[in-house]
Amino acid sequence: MAIDQQQEKLKIIIVGAGICGLACGAALREHADVTILESVAEIKELGAAVHLAPNAHRLIQGWGGDLYQYGAVPNRNVREYTKDGHVKYNIPVDTLAEFGYEWVLCHRVDVQAELHRLATRPDGPGAPCKILLNSRVVTCDPEEGKVTLKDGTVMTADAIIGADGIRSAVRAAVNPVFSSSPSSHSAYRFLVPMEKIKQHPDLVELGVTEALTMIDGVDRRIIAYPCRNKTLLNFVVCLPDSELNEISEEKWSAKGDRDALLKSFETFLPVHQKLLSQAEEIGLWQLRDQEPLNQWAKGRTLIVGDSAHAMLPHQGQGAAAAIEDAEALGFVFSGANITREQVPELLQRVFRLRYRRATMVQQASRAAGLGDMMKKASGFEGGKMPELFSNMMAFRKFNMSYLGAQDWEANHQDYVLPVDAVKDGVLVV
Repeated sequence: MAIDQQQEKLKIIIVGAGICGLACGAALREHADVTILESVAEIKELGAAVHLAPNAHRLIQGWGGDLYQYGAVPNRNVREYTKDGHVKYNIPVDTLAEFGYEWVLCHRVDVQAELHRLATRPDGPGAPCKILLNSRVVTCDPEEGKVTLKDGTVMTADAIIGADGIRSAVRAAVNPVFSSSPSSHSAYRFLVPMEKIKQHPDLVELGVTEALTMIDGVDRRIIAYPCRNKTLLNFVVCLPDSELNEISEEKWSAKGDRDALLKSFETFLPVHQKLLSQAEEIGLWQLRDQEPLNQWAKGRTLIVGDSAHAMLPHQGQGAAAAIEDAEALGFVFSGANITREQVPELLQRVFRLRYRRATMVQQASRAAGLGDMMKKASGFEGGKMPELFSNMMAFRKFNMSYLGAQDWEANHQDYVLPVDAVKDGVLVV
């Protein structure tokens, strides 16, 4: 809906220019004057891949995005082996027929590049987002809508969106009651040129070159899938922290040790050892667990993505949930003649729209984890999780059939917090 040209546009500051922050920019640029603050000197993602199910892919395409131009690979099959090489399941996938959009396997750098293009392209809706690099936010005044940068600069807006990740400076001002702890597992991540894999027919036979493939070792797991027109093979390899000498709390701050990686999987088949031995540069990522937060919005400030609901990777929905948050912001702020005075109420509406769905996916990711994490899903607002939580096919449909915030608010009221469930911005159980 077009904004009344007689009314000055709302000013929105987004903190963070990762996948979440840029998605927020792409969603909000039509409805507001958007500035994105990024702490680093250059916007770039780390060397890893991400898979986007139809629920996220549909939203990116709705903004005019095209991930195929970067070589996104449609996922047409999911298979899982035991560590002894037995097939647990081998399921063909056709999400285009089932949900209207492909489940795509992408390089994270490419997803971020496309969202950056959508947020800043001159021919997009509204005005391009302004991105300010080397702008680290250290404090936030959520009621006044102010952020203070490391260099002392103070910036004010009608709304502040905290998309600055699990160590969010914005979240500390919105909800200081934050519990993040090691999950007892960590993950090696690395990319291997597909040509190396194709030199070994026994590795090709595993199916890793064509589809999302998992090898389950109960308390450890190998996940592999192709990206960039199947020229790269992405690995996420989870193992117990007890087998690592030192874990850094900073994502990607430690280089993985290939010998240690191979030793941790020595009970697997030789072909799995051979698969892992193709690794070169390895990143080590501690898998941290977060309890659901009871407040995402305060005053003129809202936290989204990992800032609000960081989740373990075992459902592959972390990036998708962040993209869904962004689209919900765009929907809520799309009304005509929105005033500065309405902003706090609108941010609370986003919280009510997104909380139950994001929390359910967050809890499902815990329950699909390894070791003791499988027992840790803590329920749904103090009660039991809905029945579909334990049904893999029903939960898959719950994830992938999401059509966006407008449909969710209109047709899925059971998963939208009622107004009286939130008091002074805090969820009341």
